[in-house]
Order: sequence, then structure tokens, then C-alpha cells
Amino acid sequence: MNHNNKTSRQCIWAILLMAITITASAAPLNILEFKKNQLTTVEQTQICTLLKSFCDQTERLRSLKAPDHKLWLLKNDRIAVFHPSQSGLKLDGQWQLPFAVEDTNDDDSSFIFPKLFPMTPTRYAVAVIAPFLEMYSGGGASIERASFYELLEQGKTQRFITDYPFSFTRMIRACFSEQDYEQAKDRCHDEDGLSLDIRPLKPMLWQFRYHYHLEVSPVSDSGEKSYKGSRNLNIDLNQAPKQPNIPDDWNYAGQG
Repeated sequence: MNHNNKTSRQCIWAILLMAITITASAAPLNILEFKKNQLTTVEQTQICTLLKSFCDQTERLRSLKAPDHKLWLLKNDRIAVFHPSQSGLKLDGQWQLPFAVEDTNDDDSSFIFPKLFPMTPTRYAVAVIAPFLEMYSGGGASIERASFYELLEQGKTQRFITDYPFSFTRMIRACFSEQDYEQAKDRCHDEDGLSLDIRPLKPMLWQFRYHYHLEVSPVSDSGEKSYKGSRNLNIDLNQAPKQPNIPDDWNYAGQG
């Protein structure tokens, strides 16, 4: 009787895993977000047993559950994934991303953007963001560039997008005299910026949605006018272009 019960439980578990796999394959490709404080006490205990490097500095630990019920972890420059089983979590893989560093207090330190990007229902990628600041008289800029890495088996990664514009904000001084300050009425800078939204359309095809805005000071001598613009680009992940096809003003990478 005990043997039959054990066999029945194993069969039920196998059927459940198969159903989960089928459901995940049929699910739409959605970008998933790593969040803090999502793990149960049982999950935390099992994770510490399997991967001690994820036990300390738990305030930096983020997690998510994918449509196939796999548990993903993100901590500093490391990622790990587990699958559920009858006996608890089992480690499927772990990665350490290049250029991502642990000192996240440094404004110029690279970091893993806390989202998991599906390339197909079973292939995932992450973005490593390289931020930097530049300062000049009466203004400055904050810039982020993104490189995307596929998470391969055996802890390997493969970069397929390099140094794409991810976001920036910039301010350039426009007021230089008392008359300028009076006329500008607190609008003493030319300001522009870029943001990016990514949407998976189908396996191996993402849409990059760039949004740009420029606000020109009333006393600016740039000769430009305020405007907003956007551009949607379909990016084939098998052969992504070296840089996205956006205007040069949108693809600001600093003064060098």
C-alpha cells in the first residue's frame, strides 16, 4: 500500500510538472520584475542550504517566480534559478555577470537592472546598466547605457546587445544676466531626456520604445524649440544592430 501511495504521488507530481511546462510555453512573453521581501521562511532556509552566497546582505536580495514556477534570485552581480520538487527547491543554475559590482553606493558603478527579459519561453536575458555623471558650469547630465546578456547553461553568458542608450537627463545653463533670470522665470536651463520601454513581441523579437523630450528656456540661444518625440524599433535578437536607429540628439553618450 505504501509503495502504491508513493508511486501515485510521483505520478501526480510528474503530471503537475508537465502541466506547468505546457502552461509556461503557451504564456505570453512578459518581462518579469525582481522584487525584495518576496521569499517565504522555508524558501530562505532552503536557499541558504544550497547557496550560502545568497544568505548574507539579504537586504540586497530580490526574487521572482516565472510562469513555469521556477524561482529566480538576484543579488548584486549574481543570479540564480531554482525549480520546485517534492523534496524542496533544486538549483538549476547560477551566473555572475561581468562589469556588475557589489558597491551599489557608487553612482558610477554598473549594476544589473532588476528585471528578467524573456527571449523565448525558455530563454532569458538581463541588462547590465553602466551609469555615469558629467558636470559642467550650471548644468550636467546623468546617463545610462545598457548591455544585454543571455543566461546560458553552466553559468555562461552571451552578450547580444552592447551599450544601447537606456536613459539620460541633461541640463544646460541658459541664464547669464539679471535680465535673463527675470525673463526666464525659473526656466534657466535647456533640459532634455530620454527613456526606454521594452516590449517582447514574439520569440527573439523585442520592441524598443524610445521617448525623448526637449524643453528650451525662453532665454536660450540654442536656436532650438521644445518638443517631444518617440520611436518604436523592432529589434531582432539574432542580429541586433550595433546601435538603435534614433536621432543623434537622442543617443547622447556624454561629451567624452
